[in-house]
Amino acid sequence: MTTTDIKIDTTSILRDFNNHLNIKDNKRIIFSGPFGTGKSTFLNEFTTELQDEYYAVKIYPIHYSVASNEDVFELIKYDILFHLLSTPNELLELKKEDFSKFLNAQMFVLNKMKFKSLLYSILELSGKVGTPVVNFIKELNKVYDDFKEYSEETKIDEKQLIEDYLKSFIENKGNINENDSNSKLIFELLGRIKSQEEDKSLKKVLIIDDLDRLDPEHIFRLFNVFSAHHDEVTNTNKFGFDKVIFVCDIENIRKIFYHKYGSDVDFSGYIDKFYSLTPYHFDNRRYVKSSINDFLDRIEFSDKLLKYSFNNNLRGIFQDSVNSIIFSLLDLRLINLRMLINVPKFELVQVAFKLSKHTTDFNTNLPIIVIFNILKNYLGSFEIVRNSLQDLNDNFDHKNFKSDTHYLYDNSQDTLKIISFCLPFLLPPDKAFWDISGTEANCYLDKYNVTVYYKGYNPHINGQVIYLQATNGKNENGVGDLVILSPYQVLLDTFDECRKRGFLS
Repeated sequence: MTTTDIKIDTTSILRDFNNHLNIKDNKRIIFSGPFGTGKSTFLNEFTTELQDEYYAVKIYPIHYSVASNEDVFELIKYDILFHLLSTPNELLELKKEDFSKFLNAQMFVLNKMKFKSLLYSILELSGKVGTPVVNFIKELNKVYDDFKEYSEETKIDEKQLIEDYLKSFIENKGNINENDSNSKLIFELLGRIKSQEEDKSLKKVLIIDDLDRLDPEHIFRLFNVFSAHHDEVTNTNKFGFDKVIFVCDIENIRKIFYHKYGSDVDFSGYIDKFYSLTPYHFDNRRYVKSSINDFLDRIEFSDKLLKYSFNNNLRGIFQDSVNSIIFSLLDLRLINLRMLINVPKFELVQVAFKLSKHTTDFNTNLPIIVIFNILKNYLGSFEIVRNSLQDLNDNFDHKNFKSDTHYLYDNSQDTLKIISFCLPFLLPPDKAFWDISGTEANCYLDKYNVTVYYKGYNPHINGQVIYLQATNGKNENGVGDLVILSPYQVLLDTFDECRKRGFLS
């Protein structure tokens, strides 16, 4: 099964985000979500599904991080023009003179960037490092005429002086107030975008993707560059875009901000200017869970592990247990969509371990060992697995597999399954791995101050001890208050025990 075979139903998120965009005066939006959650994929789907409502231009500021602010303004125009050039003819019917303008715009940026370093020494003579060459040459050509005209003037036209001053800003490249021929061209072409339906205009959206992938030194500089594209007086976006969407993880931006400027600096006061109303928090975890079996089916098991395969149509306690753990990791954002999609082939070298004085078995016959290795395959290392299990234990309800979105998995049933896999490594070895399978027994666990009741280990049925229940304190007759063991604590303790005994290499 390929990635494209997996379809996550995001209908309700699409509808919700569309409603958010359509709120009155919501012209600037921060679209926030952690890395790997599928923000870009969702926005691509959004603009495809709603192409009869929106015309979207997406740019990637990571390309601008090494450019000066002045060059960034020009590169943004270049990218927008390049996108407009690829617009289907039914949306934007380009005229012959448009292509000439496009060519001029591209050549201006390319030549400016290419020869700029060679012209610094000349430009410095003007006292304005970075002044576009065309302005310098124009001024040079006009020197004689201007001087002659100035000499003949006997009266200063104050109105004309102000107009000329303002015009110099409009024509100056890299200025936030500039409105040169390329800017006018973009505005004109965006205004010409039309819907295929009669009498229906498309909303023009500029999407600035993955801002927080930049080096911290560039993030806030580029945030400020893009914010300059909004006119606070008229509440309009530059070039006539109806919406500007900043794509990032606002929590990640917050951490970078505090690291750079200190925790005493007001982050909210800074970030507020980049959105009109409130950030949109993208959360597709519920929808990823609905397709979890499809993702787990993609795990390739070796021949000796085929009994654990998720696509063998034998839904059992192993698959249910893995689902519950993955759900919890999703809820705490310790696993994301990208990890589930890009999981590498699962391999586990078969090794025999001495489990007790009289019992030896292969690691491939121990489900909890297989589960920990599956988690390692997703997360990258056993150290990260251990930290993740610690986070689950620190943050979630110990009585059930419960998420922060109040999604209840299978409460006590999932708890019983997980503990059944873990129990062999929490009981004393001679009590856990005994030969009389199916026989009921009990054992006091000092760590939890409980007596657990279980059925003996059976290597022929998934290598587990069947956990029945636990009572408070030390007793052997079943008398006592029932206790619900924390599945997260049990998982963490079992992981530590397995590592201590060398079962996780």
